[in-house]
Amino acid sequence: MEFTKTLLAFGLAAAASASAAQYEAEDGTLTKDAAVASNTEASGGKYVKMNGGDITFPAVTVEKAGQYSVVVHYMNNYGGDKINYVGVGSTTSQVSFPVTDKGKFVDVETVLTLAAGANTIAITNSWGWIDVDYIEVKEFEAKAFTLCNAPVTKNATPSAIKLYNFLVNNFGKKTISGVMTGNMDAYTIGDATQHEDVQAVYKAGGKYPALIGADLMNATGANKDEGWFQQYTEKAIDIAKTTWKKGGIPAFTWHWRPGDEVEFYVKGAHDTYTEFDFSEAFIKGSTTWDTTSAAYKAIVGDIDHVSQIFLDLQKEGVAAIFRPLHESGGNWFWWSINTGKQFIALYQLLYERMVFKNGVNNLIWDFNPQDASKLSWTPGETYYDVLSVDIYNKANDHQSNSAAFIDFANKGGTNKIIALSENGPIPDVDNMYAENAPWSWWMPWYESWSAGFVSQTAESVWKKNLADERIITLDEMPGWDNYNEAASATKACPTSTENAKYGAGEATPEDYKNLMMAVTYTALNDSGANIELKKVPNLTGATTVSLKITNNGSGGADNGIWVGLAFVRNGMKDDAWTWEMSTSTGCWINDGASATCEFDITKYEDDDKVEHPIDLDNLFSVTLMVAAVGFEGTVIFDELVADNGKVISAFDKKTELFTAADQSKGHIAKIELVDETGAPAAIKPVVAKASASAKLGVSGKTVSLTTTKAGMVAVEVFGMNGKRVATLYKGNLAAGTSAFSLADMPKGRYIVRVKGAGIAATQPVLIK
Repeated sequence: MEFTKTLLAFGLAAAASASAAQYEAEDGTLTKDAAVASNTEASGGKYVKMNGGDITFPAVTVEKAGQYSVVVHYMNNYGGDKINYVGVGSTTSQVSFPVTDKGKFVDVETVLTLAAGANTIAITNSWGWIDVDYIEVKEFEAKAFTLCNAPVTKNATPSAIKLYNFLVNNFGKKTISGVMTGNMDAYTIGDATQHEDVQAVYKAGGKYPALIGADLMNATGANKDEGWFQQYTEKAIDIAKTTWKKGGIPAFTWHWRPGDEVEFYVKGAHDTYTEFDFSEAFIKGSTTWDTTSAAYKAIVGDIDHVSQIFLDLQKEGVAAIFRPLHESGGNWFWWSINTGKQFIALYQLLYERMVFKNGVNNLIWDFNPQDASKLSWTPGETYYDVLSVDIYNKANDHQSNSAAFIDFANKGGTNKIIALSENGPIPDVDNMYAENAPWSWWMPWYESWSAGFVSQTAESVWKKNLADERIITLDEMPGWDNYNEAASATKACPTSTENAKYGAGEATPEDYKNLMMAVTYTALNDSGANIELKKVPNLTGATTVSLKITNNGSGGADNGIWVGLAFVRNGMKDDAWTWEMSTSTGCWINDGASATCEFDITKYEDDDKVEHPIDLDNLFSVTLMVAAVGFEGTVIFDELVADNGKVISAFDKKTELFTAADQSKGHIAKIELVDETGAPAAIKPVVAKASASAKLGVSGKTVSLTTTKAGMVAVEVFGMNGKRVATLYKGNLAAGTSAFSLADMPKGRYIVRVKGAGIAATQPVLIK
């Protein structure tokens, strides 16, 4: 399809043609417990573990004053994204440092204003440890945004086209002021500017914001038809209507309470929570919707209900920005507790059912990931018009948040509008445009309900910004009846196409009963505990596997558990046994919380840190590793599934249960199938105890072998590269139990293999 694009050029960090200067972290000034460490992957072989400390680079020299890109070459293998500050003098930029692949350094970029001559740049610890190799400073260069000047919805209403064109034509030149509304108790229907949160902005800055946000959080859920909840939704809808009539921009958020649930937060994120799991709406082992499932019916029922709200607005000529399933990739809302692929299916279902089935065409769609590291969760660029992020700085911190803006532009492309969809203090207009972070709009969260977010910006800053010609306030809006569409909006951009995702799939059998694996751990030490399954399908074509985990235990030092995944390559034919551990950093699950963990299975590292592809077509076993010193209790596992649809284990029958690795049996009380209530299934559990049959075991540095008959036996040790490194025994062995020593083996990971006398088995072992 042909389409017209408008070229908008303004400053944005890009790879500069000018040479860059590199400053090693280990040469900087280290404070607190920041320390130098060695790593062959690091520049010069050394890097700095920031721990809780800071790094200062005291002599960053440039020839002329101006804007400079500062690239931090870092590694984050500490679990979860971290936030720290990068700054020069008293000017700092909040920078997000997402999790990186194990042992790998990557770049994150921000922009700073440097003076001619020597400057002092500091990386200051705020929230979370990272490792820093070096910073690179290069002269800032601008690159152009290329924006499609029509919304992705093919049959967008005239009002939606006007709204989108207004956003496009101002992006990079002016920023739209906004505010979110919260408490509706005192609001009288008829004039959005009289809402207490809008009034808070007016009283502080002397002008009304052009964009006013409202929440559909009470439009669905168990209480949606009750008086207070119903009135709240009616007033939120009125906010949108009267904002539009005054020439402003309505912006809807949806804290979605699903079906008959009363909450949208998940367990571990809030005192009250929902346990709604939208993956139960899929046909097991897929992202195809099971249209007969209760979960699917709850989801589409809510979508249809909210669609009617927008259809009523559509009849009145009202358009709005819609930000559903927001902060995707975070682990506090129910729509983000599963995998990225499952989230994408949910987002596409929402969009397609609203647009193609229900005819909602008056929305500008805003995709809102937690940060740029979660752009892999994108539903596809034909499903959204705006890319946005939520950032809450400390009160009176009016930085531009240029690091986040640049990160989104670099990773998300320059064909989408970028907005600051939630914030605390507003970014100062001078900082935004000096540092090339011209957010399309900003929207402080509400002042009401004692939240106080409007007050996090001082009145003097409010007045200065709302008076600036680069900030659009309500009085400066042209009025939608008077707005003339730009000529570039005469042709449509690439639009979404109907894929019937809102009504696909086959029914799950009525008699199907979902079971799960419950593993009870006792007194874990620093070695953790491993469980394994010695039956893995051919996973050729897969890139990730996902696993649903619920942590019902406690007692660990950090109030949670770490879970990792590894395979053992089948070396029965060629003796090339290999421990192939996912390079993903693993998954952290807080005590009392649930998560769907996703592991990369494309590659592993050998002992020399060299990467190799995982042998997906020849796997002997899969191992799940749980680590948390002092942890005790039960962990529930369900649906170990690859992204190509191959089910490794659904945990629905005894043969799909894992068993305790021999060296871990002292820390695993039992492994059993349970139903969705947690009650044991009507089959005998697998108890972690020795078998009377032929068996291989490893405890510390001793290999034990029990055979039921005499015969020729070979006991061999292989390195992780598949090479045989030792033969512990080869010859005739009597029936019974024999022991072999690993005391002479160097520290490291190995595979012990036994063949003969009625046994063919392998066992991973860690020599400390």
